[in-house]
Amino acid sequence: MDQNPQNQKKWKRHSLLRTVILIGFVVLIAEMIMTGRLSQYLAPRLHMLIYVTLGILIILTIASIRQMFIGQSDYDCDCEAHKMPRSIWTSLLIYGLFCLPLAMGLFMPDKMLGSAIAENMGVTLLSNDVRKLAQVNVSPSAEEQQEQDQLQKPTQEDGESPEAEAEKSPEQPVAANGDAKPATMDDSQIRQLFADSDFGDFYTDIAVFLYKQPVIKLDDRVFLDGLTTMELYAKEFAGKEVETMGFVYHQSDFSEQQFVVARFSVSCCTADASVFGILVEDKNAKSYPIDSWIKVRGKLELRNADGFDMLVLKAANVEPVEAPKDPYVYYSFDTPQGSE
Repeated sequence: MDQNPQNQKKWKRHSLLRTVILIGFVVLIAEMIMTGRLSQYLAPRLHMLIYVTLGILIILTIASIRQMFIGQSDYDCDCEAHKMPRSIWTSLLIYGLFCLPLAMGLFMPDKMLGSAIAENMGVTLLSNDVRKLAQVNVSPSAEEQQEQDQLQKPTQEDGESPEAEAEKSPEQPVAANGDAKPATMDDSQIRQLFADSDFGDFYTDIAVFLYKQPVIKLDDRVFLDGLTTMELYAKEFAGKEVETMGFVYHQSDFSEQQFVVARFSVSCCTADASVFGILVEDKNAKSYPIDSWIKVRGKLELRNADGFDMLVLKAANVEPVEAPKDPYVYYSFDTPQGSE
């Protein structure tokens, strides 16, 4: 054991610095867990690793505090790897590597991923890259459609108007995809709509769960699986009403009526984030600021983009909302039970 007072003083000084750094990381991680900030950096399924890390850091902090008071012991080795830094510049370099991320975590504000990242990564929209969305024709507004219907309205040779002819015909209930089907169906009948597909029971179960809802609510729990399901069964879901929430993404080649309501998906951490969303059409599209959070409700319409069927949400109502505490969405890998 080194009894040199100078060496003992140096040892305690370095032990103090290490203890302060360890306490800093303990405080940072504990604060992120208690405030929910951890969800902005790491997927929930990996939170347990952070809890274990916090426990290990607490143990190391207690050991470092003890070492700081008892000084260098007989159990300290003399190998070069465990010796204290000999110069002030070496100390600054080594401890600075730990202090920099600690300071960033404690003092820099959290920044939510948004449109700037989406612009670089591209947005996955029902398996179509957002850069191709300019090929999607915007449907005419209600006023324009009414004018077109008036111009194209056929005349009846017997003098009766189409409206009068329609009154004589029995009204047929129409399903969401436009086919004549019973207006109300049980689960087995709904399942028949998706029976010819080869996408497996998992997506069929989700399709049934979504389809029987009067208004499909793509919340955080079903956002990703719901988008995938509606991609697989685009024709079946055409005409269904949908409500969802996300941030606004505009692109330079969008029409005046188009924007995307998007969410970031995180598998492990924000470094592997991907962007998913729905193309929305609304006459006030340009009035919604980029990265603002909105709730949108409307009807799905089937379009064609680059030879593929895709769904567009024709907005009926858009309202601003606060960003959720956890802004990211995750694959659940579970079939949702029940209906809204």
